[in-house]
Amino acid sequence: MVNLEWLMMTDIATWRLFMEWKAFDHIPVGGSVAISDLAQALGAQESLVARLANFLVATGRLRSGEIPGHIRHSRVSPLYMSSHPVSDLNAVAIGNGFKSWLSWPEYFERYGRREAPDVTHTPFSFAWGHPELPPWEVKALYPEYAAQFARTMKSRQIVGGDMKLTGPAALYDFSWLAEEAKGRGANEPVVVDVGGGLGQLLRDLLAAVPGVSGRQCILQDRKEVLEEAAAVGDAVLDDVVMMEHDFHTKQPVRGASVYLVRRILLDYPDALATGILKQLADALPADNPRARVIIMEEQLLTPPTPHNRSVDMMMLSIGGKLRDEKAMRSVAAQAGLSIKYHARPGDPTCVVECWRA
Repeated sequence: MVNLEWLMMTDIATWRLFMEWKAFDHIPVGGSVAISDLAQALGAQESLVARLANFLVATGRLRSGEIPGHIRHSRVSPLYMSSHPVSDLNAVAIGNGFKSWLSWPEYFERYGRREAPDVTHTPFSFAWGHPELPPWEVKALYPEYAAQFARTMKSRQIVGGDMKLTGPAALYDFSWLAEEAKGRGANEPVVVDVGGGLGQLLRDLLAAVPGVSGRQCILQDRKEVLEEAAAVGDAVLDDVVMMEHDFHTKQPVRGASVYLVRRILLDYPDALATGILKQLADALPADNPRARVIIMEEQLLTPPTPHNRSVDMMMLSIGGKLRDEKAMRSVAAQAGLSIKYHARPGDPTCVVECWRA
């Protein structure tokens, strides 16, 4: 068992290096490349490239070419090419995960054996050499990695864009918003997507609930994110109001029917998560008992599963955490909210419906 773990770590270290060097890009799909030519293309010593390549052949990541001294793609190695979307996911798994995890002994020795209490001095920031910065500011210092991370966040699988929003298949049915929108003015806020990124969720919601108009929706995020969202030029979002906002501060839009919080709280420790929810609880209209804060993110599963708990370990490194129903109830209660927890057995996705306590 221990030997297999050593092999796994060596495998990850090797394909990670080949990915960073873009070595997989130099192997023709359907053909082969001489190791000597690959070394020249990479500006690397031939004997070094040969050792790395032959290890990947041994693990099945690559295959030997029909000509001695040549290598070719395996069934899985095209996934490591920079042009493939999975390549970005691999890079993020390394950058957000393994890079931080390997620094854990030094991190906890320096900062104590506890979870990071704030967005600075996290294992992620420590591992990248900038402990005083929050993770998103660290990423901004490395444009190529920041671009890889941003591309993964656009994936519908990552942001949950394939999630049903109405009907019996929906974990939470948003169809009631059509009636809310009908009772509001054309420019009155019905939906506020807090930290909504490029507007993927709003796009899906507008398609799923025809009664809600774009002018009744507000997309909030950091300035640079909103600029990117506008540059995408999605016609569905043309009428959506884009508003720069820091969700740790007072919510400027008061009295909306729904405040959406998708994949936000898991990035933060409990005190900051409670603070985010408190800003939204204060914004809920006192005269509309149907108004809700809706949290949508991955939950912590019990009994634990390897993938779900590995995500939690990644959240640990950036200062956040996955939460189960008990933990969600705790942060919501401290923010002055009652909740109804929507989840299915074994499904990592949860929706937490919140209202004024």
